[in-house]
Amino acid sequence: MQAVDFAQTEAAYLLHQIKQHADAQYRVGHTQSAPTALKVYGVRVPNLRRIARDWYRGHKQISDQELLALMEALWTGESREERAIAVYLLEQFKRRISILTQAHFDRWRRTLDNWETTDGLGWVLGLWQQTEPDARLDYLWDLIADEDVWSRRLALVAAIRINRGEAGFTIPDLTLQLVDRVKEERHPMITKAISWALRSMIKPHRDRVAAYLEENQDILAAHIVREVHNKLRTGLKSGKGVES
Repeated sequence: MQAVDFAQTEAAYLLHQIKQHADAQYRVGHTQSAPTALKVYGVRVPNLRRIARDWYRGHKQISDQELLALMEALWTGESREERAIAVYLLEQFKRRISILTQAHFDRWRRTLDNWETTDGLGWVLGLWQQTEPDARLDYLWDLIADEDVWSRRLALVAAIRINRGEAGFTIPDLTLQLVDRVKEERHPMITKAISWALRSMIKPHRDRVAAYLEENQDILAAHIVREVHNKLRTGLKSGKGVES
């Protein structure tokens, strides 16, 4: 079977699984919390992850061409759930994520219109960059300079993933430089991502975050300063945790 035929067949199967788990009540709430022009069936994240996991278990040996074709078929689908399945499948095929190219991310990011799909793709982007950091990290500069807000958020979310240290390294200097590029912005999708990016660095780079916050507290949005300060002080962004 040709890769494209395989992808069309399997994408149709996965869409059928999505429809089987549709939840009208959840759909209403989700469209309010993550507005999007995509069709929303209302499938909960645990069910989406289960669909992806079950499919992966039966298709671990597919070719790279088949995997890439399936990713394209899912990403060009009309629903939020198809793109989510693509993200969760790439998480399952973690060791083969390096076969993606920058062209894939450039193509996919141009269709982003909500924080959920953006953050999912950002998680994948961070994994992809970890495989060849010397060659791939510069892509974050392209994203953070883009006029599209979702591309700028994508850059910050990818940095957050890398700063988890799963690949044995973190990127504090680059992350703070990226934040510097957007620290004066007040779009909520950017300010929330800045807060998240800074808070994610506290465990490995507490002193760096504290110093950056002090130097930029008059420039950053008030909620960023509050949440990062709370995280430094109590371990929770709400500030209602136990003092540490």
